Formats: sequence, C-alpha cells, structure tokens
Amino acid sequence: MTRDEHGFDENYLLEGERELWRNSQWRVTTVALEEVPGGGGYWISVGDVHDEMWPGHMALKRWVDHGAFMQALQKARELFPRAVPA
Repeated sequence: MTRDEHGFDENYLLEGERELWRNSQWRVTTVALEEVPGGGGYWISVGDVHDEMWPGHMALKRWVDHGAFMQALQKARELFPRAVPA
C-alpha cells in the first residue's frame, strides 16, 4: 500500500487506522471524528468528542452541515464512550 509523505494511504487513513462510520460530511475512525477526505481536513480526536463545547462551536462554522455533524458526534460518542473515573 502506498502512503504519502505524511503517512496517509489513498483513503486518507494512517497506518492501523480504520474508518468505522461515515455520513455525507463526516466520518468516525479509530482515532478521530473528521471531515470526510476531500474536505478541509477538520478533525476531533476521539478522546475529545465528549467535550460539551462541540455542538456550539461547530454551529458557528458556516461550512458545517450541523445536522450531519451532530449525527457524527453522536455516533463517535457511542463508539467511544466516556471513560468512567476509577
């Protein structure tokens, strides 16, 4: 498999990274909630998807389909549940 100078393959995935879910504007991978390849490259680490600021923050961005983002954020939160403190 060929990788570019940044380590991405033809699907814009890093080695070992897998796409788990996708909609029209967003996808969830094993490491991030990110804009689908070919977009602007916006991404949120799976460790940060439970931050409550994301809906409001992304609503301010004119290029974001807010419905698609909320759907993707919900899916990312389902796939990567918040860690319960010990």
